[in-house]
Amino acid sequence: MNIQGTSSVKNTSFTGYHLKLIALITMLIDHVAAVVIWRVYVASFHITGSMQISDFIGDKIIVWVANNQDMVYAIYEWMRYIGRMAFPIYCFLLVEGFLHTRSVAKYALRLFLFALISEIPFDLAIAGQWWTLEYSNVFFTLGLGLLAVWAISYVEKFYEFWQEKQWESILGMILTGAAGLVVVAVFGGLAEMLLHTDYGFGGIVAILVLYLFRRQKEMAFALAVLSLSVLCDDIEILALLMLYPLIKYDGTRGKNMKYIFYAFYPAHLLILAFVCIGLGV
Repeated sequence: MNIQGTSSVKNTSFTGYHLKLIALITMLIDHVAAVVIWRVYVASFHITGSMQISDFIGDKIIVWVANNQDMVYAIYEWMRYIGRMAFPIYCFLLVEGFLHTRSVAKYALRLFLFALISEIPFDLAIAGQWWTLEYSNVFFTLGLGLLAVWAISYVEKFYEFWQEKQWESILGMILTGAAGLVVVAVFGGLAEMLLHTDYGFGGIVAILVLYLFRRQKEMAFALAVLSLSVLCDDIEILALLMLYPLIKYDGTRGKNMKYIFYAFYPAHLLILAFVCIGLGV
């Protein structure tokens, strides 16, 4: 007699690789809208009679957009909404990387190296210029966020040392809080006022929130998203939809494609910039 066993349904889980893939795809959707669709949409308000009879593909696309502006803008908005999922995931993975890396210094150096590599593609895509100091790419934000987390980890060690010595706890809390505020002010200020990085001060705060509440990942992520929605833009609140894959995150790295993910950022921005140049926008 053959007895057929019952098969158990395997719980779906997400590795770090899966989270990076989600962030990469949503970031790509966001940047296609912010770079290509937005420039074509803006150009559609300045069409001329000569463009309407031109055989140039860019002119034809602009004219079509001019005739369908409401629909195109709606598509643009929805793509930007989807794009809000990316940055908080990258911040979460940055903190995970800090907690597991063998060398924070090498990790930070890698982020700043790719920040420099990405700046020209970023400026071309976002500003339409080869170089501008008005706005810097998100690798600078992540790099400064990593340094801020590194600094806060030493503040934590200082407080632990204070407790071990059984010194006055209220004074220790005040000094620890003051040191934490200095870290936020220094690195947040660098991001916001000096480098004008993507997400700026809000991005640094979100990264620090994810680190400080790291033992309760879901709550940390929700608080980080809330801080972004307050300090950056209220539509950042949509990133709360990423709580589901975060709940399913199993804590493992998954496939090791670190440098592919890093390289994708400047590569896709450069491609989008050249698409805009090709379309004449």
